[in-house]
Amino acid sequence: MKTKIITTVAIAFMTFGLMSCDNDTRTLRSEIAEEVNMYSGEFYIDHWTKVSDSHGLNTYYKADVRIPKITCNVLNWGQINCYLYTGRDSQMTLPCVRHYENEQGDRWTSTIDCEYWDGGLTVYVTDSDFAGGIPDRMSFRIMLSW
Repeated sequence: MKTKIITTVAIAFMTFGLMSCDNDTRTLRSEIAEEVNMYSGEFYIDHWTKVSDSHGLNTYYKADVRIPKITCNVLNWGQINCYLYTGRDSQMTLPCVRHYENEQGDRWTSTIDCEYWDGGLTVYVTDSDFAGGIPDRMSFRIMLSW
């Protein structure tokens, strides 16, 4: 019985103690928000490099994009989001995964993703059937905050 009471008191203390908010937390968030730097840019890719393994399998396409604003500081302490423009007024965050089917009954998935490095990023396009041709021109938007 004594153990049950102690456990109940401990749970109540942890619940109310950890869930409480005070002005110090809100002040801290406000101070951090005032120091955030942001960058937004757009780019397009119309030149892709075909990559495959030593047997000519596992084909995908890639493109390197120089973006000097992506620094080691941003990579280590910031946030990077890349978006694919999918229409005139629409965009999708990467990775972007879409499923397709043609009139011959072929089905595949196309994945567009990216990785970031000091000074830029690399965008990858991989089709699940590894039979896709060179990707068309694609437009992107990048958002950095640090």
